[in-house]
Amino acid sequence: MNFDHSHKRARDAGEQAASLHDWDQRYEQLSAGRFEGVVDELRVGPVQVFAERANQTVMQAGRVCADRVAVALVRAASSPGWFSGHRLQGEQLISVAAQGEFDLVAGADMQILALSVDLAALRALVAQVDGPDADLPPVPLLLNASRAACAEYGRLLNAALDLAHGAGDISAHPASRRMLALSLCDALLTGLRAGEPARALPASAASRRRIVARARQYMQAHAQEVIAVPDLCQAIGTSRRALQYAFEEVMQISPVTYLRAMRLNQVRSELRQNRAAPVGDVAARWGFWHPSRFASDYKALFGELPSATRGAHAVAVA
Repeated sequence: MNFDHSHKRARDAGEQAASLHDWDQRYEQLSAGRFEGVVDELRVGPVQVFAERANQTVMQAGRVCADRVAVALVRAASSPGWFSGHRLQGEQLISVAAQGEFDLVAGADMQILALSVDLAALRALVAQVDGPDADLPPVPLLLNASRAACAEYGRLLNAALDLAHGAGDISAHPASRRMLALSLCDALLTGLRAGEPARALPASAASRRRIVARARQYMQAHAQEVIAVPDLCQAIGTSRRALQYAFEEVMQISPVTYLRAMRLNQVRSELRQNRAAPVGDVAARWGFWHPSRFASDYKALFGELPSATRGAHAVAVA
């Protein structure tokens, strides 16, 4: 049974997203300032545990891979977050089913403590403990778990990561690794059973989430084109006011601000991947035609000029 542990720091939202195994996701930095993030990850047998935090507000969207299920404890900091349309405040348990898509607006300094498990191993454990006809409990998006249940879940996952930092004997003994994996599998099942599923979103909140989802999908598909707000409203079939309210509630920013941030994140990703490409060409490809205005917007969001992004990455890969 494998036992792998890593502790990674990131200077870019996309870099942080790519540092996690078994997740197909994209991160976009939304708040202004230099990005600093950290991911502490443990993989033992069919289990993955990770703790994640970033100092900026980040839009996370994607899915866990097809053969896994995850339950995470999120701790909102100074600003609230949003998970698939649900407002996150304080401590809450959220979950992602196999292949289930999610969107998470993680406020600055939100702590995410997550556990994902291979479905086959989880089903085998349920059959062994509860009988061959037993099945996995439902996987709702949001769980109304008690404070005690949240605290216990967090303690166990933190204990596993602390153990990994001083792995010593456990990494060398298959029996110890197996017991740790079984304990974590049981913790995920306990997490799923810890509380009732959250109530369905009110119609107004569900509608605003759908508006944001359609708008983001359209923006991403037409990111290299000129997108005016009236065109966007017509394309997704909503009014300017409804679009504005939806983004302010779900994303905490206006649709125009989000569109600019999305494009700037695309530029940053391309600059980090292709350090030979002229900055002006990359910026123009993503709709930034005014060089000085682009440089100003870029520095305002990321805390550095585009040339510094490429230069820092060049040093890192040299």
